[in-house]
Amino acid sequence: MDRRELLFATALVLAGVLVSGGLAHAVAVPFDEGFEATNHGLYPSGSGWVNLSWGMGAYVTQFYPPFSGDKSFRLDSWPMSSQMEYVVLDELPDQLSYEASVCLDATSGWEGLVGFMDRYNSTYPMWNFFRVDGSAGSISFCGEDHVYLGPYTRGQWCTLRADLNYESETAKLWVNGVLAAEGVQITPRAFYYAPMGDVVTDQWGVTSEASFAFSNIVYFDELHVWEMSSLGSVDIDVKPGSSTNPINLGASGLLPVCVFSSETFDATQIDPLSCDLAGAAVALRGNGTGRPMAHMQDVDGDGLLDMMLQFSVEQLVREELTGGCAVLTGTTLEGDEFTGMDEVAVAMRDFSTRGRDRR
Repeated sequence: MDRRELLFATALVLAGVLVSGGLAHAVAVPFDEGFEATNHGLYPSGSGWVNLSWGMGAYVTQFYPPFSGDKSFRLDSWPMSSQMEYVVLDELPDQLSYEASVCLDATSGWEGLVGFMDRYNSTYPMWNFFRVDGSAGSISFCGEDHVYLGPYTRGQWCTLRADLNYESETAKLWVNGVLAAEGVQITPRAFYYAPMGDVVTDQWGVTSEASFAFSNIVYFDELHVWEMSSLGSVDIDVKPGSSTNPINLGASGLLPVCVFSSETFDATQIDPLSCDLAGAAVALRGNGTGRPMAHMQDVDGDGLLDMMLQFSVEQLVREELTGGCAVLTGTTLEGDEFTGMDEVAVAMRDFSTRGRDRR
């Protein structure tokens, strides 16, 4: 039984309890929703949200712990009936990314989903989606197959990102800013599947999945959908000249990072102020000008100028360096987004031997 047959078999169980949300106005891409504009206890209807399947309820809340700001989107499902909320996207470009932060309630959260839904069907309409499973303690992605991405603990926020390339029908998947998988096969934007008919995946949303428990409380925050630039990934080098790229998070000082130019990418067009490395912004010069610490240099000797950036070690977020990788994000002066990644060796300064004889 392939992946679509499995989903259809599951659909037969759920088909009788799902209610179609009907037609909805499309929202523009990029789409951003942090729920701060909606009052506590209300449904965020002003930004294009539509209900697809009724569970126990969906509303904006100030439940602790907040992720960003003081509000998030709370979904709760009945047993065997999902609470599903979506927006219709006005376009599905060849390269599309989405990101969401998810938290399962520490005592009553069992399963949360985020991803794409079929426009017409009211069976099991989710495609190219993340599954946060509180029972199994895991995070996975379901495209053409299920891919395990890492562990999860209920009551904690996790940030999930999918970079979807519909031309190659593959994806790069990120968990908490760390690349978890790449080259993952995904479902096309539109296709025909005999048991379900014509499937169009231009609805994107979040779900508190039906479970056998009385309640399944899931919180969602900082939801984003955007078109990826054809630039995609770029090559970077943390601490050029070093083979291990050690980072001592207990130390002060600057961390150099080189972004390389290539035949398809001009690193001199990077906006240094847009760059972020593991939660740290580019360091600013201390002369009061507010200018970023960045300069152009042909680091690899290929005749093309590269961009050298400096980041404050003290601003790096340790959690974003888990897995031994540092991720750089930024935009060009034209607004095109790019991402680069390099392996690092993270350590903490050890003061235990200070002042001792090390013979």
